[in-house]
Formats: sequence, structure tokens, C-alpha cells
Amino acid sequence: MNSAENFLQNKQLAEQANNEPLPPGQEQAQPLQQLLTRPDIWQLASGQGRSRTGISTGYHGLDALLTGHGWPRAASTELLIDKAGIGEMSLILPTLAELTRQGQMVILVNPPLIPYAPALVQAGVQLEKLLVLHPRGQRDQLWAAEQSLQSGACGALIQWQGKENPADKDLRRLQVAARDGDCLHFHFRPGSCVKTPSPAALRLQLKSDGEQLALHLFKQLSGKSGQRVHLARNPDLVRRDQPLH
Repeated sequence: MNSAENFLQNKQLAEQANNEPLPPGQEQAQPLQQLLTRPDIWQLASGQGRSRTGISTGYHGLDALLTGHGWPRAASTELLIDKAGIGEMSLILPTLAELTRQGQMVILVNPPLIPYAPALVQAGVQLEKLLVLHPRGQRDQLWAAEQSLQSGACGALIQWQGKENPADKDLRRLQVAARDGDCLHFHFRPGSCVKTPSPAALRLQLKSDGEQLALHLFKQLSGKSGQRVHLARNPDLVRRDQPLH
């Protein structure tokens, strides 16, 4: 058999194989693969190839409670708080300081208060690596957050929820964007949101307790929840910020 005949025979066999019905159970394989490649669907397994070691919070007591011993990488962390100005920024300042020292950009989207620059500098935050955005309306805020998260150009994005609750699909888009951009996403939301489901990898409830922040670990993926811890807060960040809205 010459090469031309061999080529034709192989082609006929391939066509026959394509026309044969698939074995039971395999006919759904192609639609399933198409579904798994959709960017708006977050897969827990997709993060298995990434480092499971978290980014230290700067608080040993909190790190000990968190899966990966730190903030979850490339994921959303929700910080649930009833009222701004209780020193909640103290919780993430050590991480922001370390990121900016490494030359990474930190973006603040829609902060309700003007950040108190002297306290940020004292904590080690490099102000030239800090960008503050104030988009108009929830739609623009969500767009700015999503684009920034997935850009790969920033190490962390801190977002404050406006008056409207974002839809579940919007929260999932932010989670996917953080994953794709390998970015830390801190999302400040009202304490009342604790009753509603969220795709965030970590959810912490924050309250003021004397000179400390009282934290309730409400949810974390692949880890225990329900623990409580008290952390020191920066007194310069308590009611020193000026309201913006």
C-alpha cells in the first residue's frame, strides 16, 4: 500500500469514528468542558495549582485561625462592619504596607472617609503606591473594581459597598476577577450582609470593643469558622478620618 492509499484509508477510518455514537455518559463531556471554561463560573478546584500559603495579616493570633495562615490569595475577603471609622483599616494596614514596600499598587475604591495619611505613613504604607478612586454610582464602582482586580497591575484592592447591595452575580464576577488577576480583594460591606450568602473565600465581622477590634470569623473556605479574636487598632485611625459622603 502506497502512502496515498494509506492516507485515504486513515481518513475514512477517522470519519467513521466521528460518525459513531458516543458511549453512554460521554455525550455530555463536550458541553461540560464548555461550561467549565466560562470565566464567570468560579471553580474551587481551579485554585489548587496556586500557592495555598496565605499572605500574613501581620497579626499572629489571626494568622493562626486562617487557612493558609494569612489572607487568602487571589480571592475576595469580606469585612462586615456596621459603622465606618472604628479603626477598621488597622486590620489590613500591615498587609498594605508590605505590598507597597514591594512596589505593588494598592487601590481604594469608594472609601467613605478620607484616609488619614500620617497614620498610613507611620504604618509603613508608601503613599505613592496608593490610588483612590471615586466612581459615580454602583455600576461604575463595580466596573472599576472588576477591571482593576483582573488587570494584574495591583497587589490589593479595597472596596467599600455603596448604598445598594450588589447582586450575587456581581459578587461572583469580583471573585473571578481577583482570581484571574492574582489580587487581594478586601470588600467592606454592612454588617447586615452577614445574613446573605456570598462567594467570598473569607468573611469577617468587625466590631468596636473598647480599645480593640473584635473579630468574628464568620466563614472561610476549607477551614473552621465561628472563632473570635480581639486585635489592637491604631488610635490615629479611630474617628480621625473625615467623612466624604
